[in-house]
Amino acid sequence: MSVLFSHESADAPSIGPSDPLSLLNACMIERRQPNTIGVRLRGGAQRDPVSEQDAVALSLRPSTIHSITEAKMNTSKPVPPAGNGARLEQSELESMALDTLVDGVWVLNMQGEVQYHNAIATAMEQLYWQRGGKTGTMAEMVMAPDKLAQLLRMGHAFSEYHLFKDIEGQEDESGQSIGLEMQVLRNPRGTASGISLHARDLSREWGREQFLQDRHVELEQAYARLKETQMQLLQSEKMASIGQLAAGVAHEINNPIGYVHSNLGTLQNYSRGLLLLLEAYDRLSAALPESARHLVEPIDEIKSRFDYPFLQQDLPQLVEESREGIERVKKIVLDLRDFSHSGESEQEEWVLVDVHRGLESTLNIVWNEIKYKAEVRRDFGELSTIECLPSQLNQVFLNLLVNAGQAISHQGEIGISTRQIGDEVCVSISDTGAGMTPDKLQRIFDPFFTTKPVGQGTGLGLSLSYGIVQKHGGRIEVESTPGKGSSFHVYLPIRRSKI
Repeated sequence: MSVLFSHESADAPSIGPSDPLSLLNACMIERRQPNTIGVRLRGGAQRDPVSEQDAVALSLRPSTIHSITEAKMNTSKPVPPAGNGARLEQSELESMALDTLVDGVWVLNMQGEVQYHNAIATAMEQLYWQRGGKTGTMAEMVMAPDKLAQLLRMGHAFSEYHLFKDIEGQEDESGQSIGLEMQVLRNPRGTASGISLHARDLSREWGREQFLQDRHVELEQAYARLKETQMQLLQSEKMASIGQLAAGVAHEINNPIGYVHSNLGTLQNYSRGLLLLLEAYDRLSAALPESARHLVEPIDEIKSRFDYPFLQQDLPQLVEESREGIERVKKIVLDLRDFSHSGESEQEEWVLVDVHRGLESTLNIVWNEIKYKAEVRRDFGELSTIECLPSQLNQVFLNLLVNAGQAISHQGEIGISTRQIGDEVCVSISDTGAGMTPDKLQRIFDPFFTTKPVGQGTGLGLSLSYGIVQKHGGRIEVESTPGKGSSFHVYLPIRRSKI
C-alpha cells in the first residue's frame, strides 16, 4: 500500500507519526486507487512520512470516521505502530473487536451523551427509526430525555424498531427490523454510571428461522418419500420373492399335471372301448332266445342298479370335461411359469409372435382379478406377427389389464382392441374406471409413483412397461378423463430396428 500526501501550507505544524486518532481529526482521507490512500492536511498541517501501519489505521470506513464524536477523539489513546512491536492497550483491542461486529453497540454517559459507538451503530444513526406508527431519528426515538429517564427507572428495556433510509419508510425496500436492548450500567458499588445499547438485526434471525423451518419441512417431506419408497421396495421385494416361489411351484405342479393329463387321455380311450364292449354285450343279449333269458337277468339287475343308460351317456362327457379342465390348469401353470421367468430377459430371444395369442394368455392369468367386476370386450383386427420378446410384452399387457381392473370399483367394462397401422401394430386397452387428473397423468410413468394405497401397488408396473415398450422401439400414449376412464395405446413396430 502506498500513501500520498498533499500540503496546503509549508508552515503548518507537524503531527507525530504515532498519533493516528489525532491525525484522523486533522486529516481528510481520499481513496485514489485500490491500494493508495491520499491524505490532505487540514489547515496546512504537516506530518512526518507515514508508515504502512499508520496507513492501515487510516483505512477505516468513511461512515465510521465521519461519525466519531469529539469526545471520543479527545479521550482516545494513540495506537502504537504494530511494526514497532508495541502492545495495544486492552481498551483499544476492545474497540477494534467491537468494530468487527454485525450488531450496533453504543455506550452513553448518564447525561445521554454518546461515549462510544461502533461502525454498524454509526450506520444505523444515519437511518430513520420507526416504531408504533412514529418515525424519527435515533436521537428522537431512542435517546430522548423522557425515554432515557424511563430506562433509568426500569434498568432494562427491549424494543423492536424498523429502520429506513427514507422517512417515508413504507416505500423503502431497504428497511430492516432490529431489536434494541437497553441496559443501565452500574459500577461495583451499584451506582448507575452509564447506559449501553445493543441493536441486532432481526431480519437475519427471521431469515435463519425461516430457513430452518423450510429445511425442516423439506426433511419431513424427504422422510415421508423415503418411508413410502421403503414400503414400495419392500412390496417389490415381496412380489419378486413371490414370483420366484411361483416359478418353483409352477415347475413342481407341471409334472403331476402332465401325467394326469396323459392319464385322462388314456382313460378316455379305455372308457370308449369299454362302452363299445358293453354295447356288443347288449346286442348279444337281445339276440338270445326266451329260453336263455334267465342267463342275463343278473346283468340286467346290475344295469338297473347303476342306471346304465345315464352312465353310458355321462361317462364320455365326464372324461372330456376333466381333460378340458386339466388342459386349462396346464395352460395357467405354463403361463405363470413364463411370467415368473420374464425377468430372465438376457437369455430370451427375439421371436415372431402372434399378439392375439399373448393377449389371450395374459387374460388367462388375470381373469380372476377382473371377472367379478368387469366385462371384457375384444375387438381384434388382422395383425401380422411381430418380432418381440414375448414374455416381456405379455408383462406389459398384464400390467395394463391389472390396472384397468383395479380402476373399476364396482362394475364396468374393459376393452381390448388391436389394429395394424402401416409398419406398426396398436394394442389399445381401455376401462370405464375412475380415470386420472392431468397432474397424475404426467407422473404415471415415474418409478414408484402410484395412485393406490400403500401395499396395493409398487408404482413400478407402468414404469417397467414404459421401459419394455421403448426397448421394442415403440411408444405408449394415454388418454384419461376423471370419472369416465382411461385408454392406453401401445404402438409396436412389426420388425425391430437392427440399429
